Amino acid sequence: MFAEADKVQYLTVSLFCNWSMHISLTESSNCLKILAKINDVLVRIKSSPVNVVRREMSEAIGFGIFRSELVSLLGAIGVNHNLRDDTVFRTCRNHLIEIIRDVPIEFPPLGTLKKLVRQIYNQIIQNPIKSGAGVTSIKLSLVDYGTTLGGEMMCLTIRLEDTTSIVVPLEV
Repeated sequence: MFAEADKVQYLTVSLFCNWSMHISLTESSNCLKILAKINDVLVRIKSSPVNVVRREMSEAIGFGIFRSELVSLLGAIGVNHNLRDDTVFRTCRNHLIEIIRDVPIEFPPLGTLKKLVRQIYNQIIQNPIKSGAGVTSIKLSLVDYGTTLGGEMMCLTIRLEDTTSIVVPLEV
């Protein structure tokens, strides 16, 4: 989809394009880098108040960067759009979320890791959330918290090496 030079400029657009076209992502180093980013953010904010965790995880997913890159890309190729309008972008983002919902980004079996993927994995295990528990997969999921806790919310489900799952409601 992108020329090699454009891939660097539009990494987050490329990530979301990849994410929207597969039933799981296990090989793309660009996609797996988000696991390291989520891991590092969790390590940094694990003792923070819930509102900080929600905000930071929402930012770590990259929808803000996606918007900037998409606006730049569409401008570069001469496509008129209204993505600077918050309402228009929110609608676009919500449709994208529906497409990528429940599609995991996850490491392949450890014995099959290629060099660059192994480097990403090593980065995570050197900075675990807790001993022996770095991020190994993520997916966006719709979780029903019931009417007393706010109803359905889009959440980031994070799976750790020790099989712990962390569910973080997102600000979307």
